Amino acid sequence: VTQQEHVQMLRYEAGEHYSAHHDAFDMTAHGLFNRLATVFFYLTTVNVGGHTNFPRAGGLPQPHDFFDCSRGLSVAPKEGRIIIFYSLDAAGYIDYYSLHGGCDVGSGETKWSANKWIWNTPMGYTKD
Repeated sequence: VTQQEHVQMLRYEAGEHYSAHHDAFDMTAHGLFNRLATVFFYLTTVNVGGHTNFPRAGGLPQPHDFFDCSRGLSVAPKEGRIIIFYSLDAAGYIDYYSLHGGCDVGSGETKWSANKWIWNTPMGYTKD
């Protein structure tokens, strides 16, 4: 348990989104300490929008528009659904295919979710 951060609650209202990004950090700035994986919990069902999009899924090239949710793989927000994905590859380097973002939430909708980041080494966020 010492290799995980506390759970973070997220709320996205209609029209809100999170542009595509990586959860891991540049190793030149952070050294060997990095976020290994993300556990993402959907706490509500969103009927319109709010998908989590992985624009580089399946080996796609780097997108030019980090707000475009039309390419790659999109996971619909359904209450109780959990997705887990790695931010680092087997050698401990950033997995650039883990690029992901939160798509626009539809009109009249609210998306509640939570995330937990797992690190590749004990970080002291929690105690055993």
